[in-house]
Amino acid sequence: MNKKLIAVAVAGVLAAPAVMADNSVTIYGVADVGLEQVEAKGATAGAASDVAGKSRVTSNSSYIGFKGQEELGGGLKAIWQIEQAIDIDDGGGSTKTNGFATRDSFVGLSSAAAGKVIMGRITTPTRAVASKLDVFPGQAGIGADTAILGNTGQANKQGDLAFDTRKQNSVGFESAKIAGMTLSAAYIANENRTNSNNPWGWGAGLTGGWGPVTAMFAYEEHRGTDGLNGNNMTAASAHGSLDTNYRIGLGFSQSGLTLNAIYEMMELRGGNATAMGAGVTELSRDAFWIGGKYAMGKHEFRLAYAMALAADQTKDFETTEVKDSEAQQISVGYGYNFTKRTQVYGVYSTVENDAGAAFDFGPSKSKTNAAAGADPEGFSIGVRHLF
Repeated sequence: MNKKLIAVAVAGVLAAPAVMADNSVTIYGVADVGLEQVEAKGATAGAASDVAGKSRVTSNSSYIGFKGQEELGGGLKAIWQIEQAIDIDDGGGSTKTNGFATRDSFVGLSSAAAGKVIMGRITTPTRAVASKLDVFPGQAGIGADTAILGNTGQANKQGDLAFDTRKQNSVGFESAKIAGMTLSAAYIANENRTNSNNPWGWGAGLTGGWGPVTAMFAYEEHRGTDGLNGNNMTAASAHGSLDTNYRIGLGFSQSGLTLNAIYEMMELRGGNATAMGAGVTELSRDAFWIGGKYAMGKHEFRLAYAMALAADQTKDFETTEVKDSEAQQISVGYGYNFTKRTQVYGVYSTVENDAGAAFDFGPSKSKTNAAAGADPEGFSIGVRHLF
């Protein structure tokens, strides 16, 4: 009897690694917190509309994630991932949405020969361009490229168009790599359709990598009466009935040097007065971003510049330039790596708005809520740890 029990126990121990390997769960994440000093002065409406200087502790893209896979046979795998944003500074779960799984969270199937299909809350091809090429870690903090990209900067009318947010209720596809290129696509379901509004969206992208060079192209559109709230794809008065975004990105990385660039063309059509301005049927704006990083031993140096070109608007079938609608952002950063997982850093960033523009720092927790003409400016020192 004892021998049988011992044999069963030994067999169980020997079998355990195989089972665990097939159903293992990986736990990972980032803890990133910085002390910031920010302000926004020079508002067109006068000093009463300025944002006075203040200090704050900000959690920059901190999160915890769980992921795993199961071999199904024939080269097919079941894959899953759950990521949750964590606001270490105040104990909140996420400033963007309530609930759990607020970052990329999905379940799907993957094949080395055919690619993968996932469903859940996902990063679209358009968001992937900006997040992959941004030289500031995690596309977070006051230096992030989303201060200019994905925004029209129209004061009291149009802010973040949600091209840089993860989309829930979505299906994503990524092909297997062919000649160094990968095709991706996303469908954002019209789950929140009503009798008067049918909000939905889709996007597609192409990414290529050849040695030190990366090239990316993406297109995304949001449809629906009065437009869409990009996270939930519901009606939102601050958007057009058709919002589109074209992005092209180029990157080079070799011997510690990284040079990246993004150009963006964005357009809103058929919105209401809140979104577009009274009588305006189209609003368009181009922008570009250039960033670089140089790693030397334990040191990292970062520099980025972005510019929102003047917006154009169509009213009564006539297209004109929107007066005083340009803006530019300059960001400088330094990081010291104690190890491969722990870095201390400093970042300085400023956004210079024309009198009619209201661009602000990109991530929601980094914004100053600057009024038109005010120039957000900030400095941050922090610690970033990967686990």
